[in-house]
Amino acid sequence: MTDKNFKIIGLTGQSGAGKSTVSKAFESFGVSVINADELAHKALKTDECKKSLAEAFGKGIFDEDGEVIRKALAKAAFSSKENTQKLNKATHPVIAKLAQEEFETLKKQGAEAVVFDAPTLIESGLDAMCSLIVSVIADKSVRVQRIMKRDGLNLEEAMLRLNAQQSDEFYTAKSDFIIENNETEAKLRKTAEKLSKELFDE
Repeated sequence: MTDKNFKIIGLTGQSGAGKSTVSKAFESFGVSVINADELAHKALKTDECKKSLAEAFGKGIFDEDGEVIRKALAKAAFSSKENTQKLNKATHPVIAKLAQEEFETLKKQGAEAVVFDAPTLIESGLDAMCSLIVSVIADKSVRVQRIMKRDGLNLEEAMLRLNAQQSDEFYTAKSDFIIENNETEAKLRKTAEKLSKELFDE
């Protein structure tokens, strides 16, 4: 699915590792960023996705208007790796279609590269669309503090989310570039900017 004239940089990593900061650094180089989380929000509005989610998690994740209650879905989906896989199975096909539409639009506009920011890029099989993969990882003890602060979660909620995610080894085995982020955001930005020059300043 790759196109040598159009570079798709897959950006992924663990929650709380700093992927969003890296994404912004790449974007500062003038490269468009397609965010899979934003596509996921659109996907949750589709009938195809709603039907799959209802089969996986029941009607309790919907409000009276038939829209997905994201907090209820997250609680159910992140309670185990099995349930996370159910969420992915329901949403990934729709996200893939939406992403492909975005890529085609950028190609028609003359873009030569795009960053595809996707937390479950590899698990979803969407990495097959990418020219190369960049993963951002960090120690679990660091990530749990970050997501508690960022998302307003308590320790139990944060650990449920982290325990449903992949290990460092999963990413290192499947990526072309690894960024480790256990220190300051300023240092992460510098690392990301250096990689940006290598990837885009050709």
